[in-house]
Amino acid sequence: MFKSIQRILFCSLFASAFIGHRATSHAQSAKGVGLGVAVGAVSSGTKLEGLNESVGTGFSWGFFVDIPLASTFYISPATTLYQLDLGLGKRPATDVALNFKFIVPLSNVKLGAGISAGLTVAEETNMPHVGALGYFSMNLIENLDAFGMVQYKHLIRDVQAVDDVHAHTGLMFRF
Repeated sequence: MFKSIQRILFCSLFASAFIGHRATSHAQSAKGVGLGVAVGAVSSGTKLEGLNESVGTGFSWGFFVDIPLASTFYISPATTLYQLDLGLGKRPATDVALNFKFIVPLSNVKLGAGISAGLTVAEETNMPHVGALGYFSMNLIENLDAFGMVQYKHLIRDVQAVDDVHAHTGLMFRF
């Protein structure tokens, strides 16, 4: 799985460098910071030791911020809320993450890939998580984008690590 993540990151870096010659022209017209809200789902096939059932799937929603440092690189803090079943029934979980997105701007569409690291609060405990993401956004009107993002997260727990996938779609207002 980590080799796949490395390949995604390498391809993202290569694509960002390849279109770097366009960065100066896009930087002049790049929109500023974006604030977004999204809904989606979290799914995990991880089976906990001693239990026959997987962690499961559930509803998720969150807030996302895009801070473009260049037309091809964004820092994107995010907070998502969802539920996990880690053996005690479904319980709330909150992720606070810092995403690093490598963007390929194509007219009104932006494609991207990146890495993510942050903290998950679940089971009355703080646990780190790391992962990778894929990103898509499309400008609908002047300051409003529709976006979708899929994230793989590896939740590092004392008992047993949990791998899950987060998929979100939403709207982002650009200043």
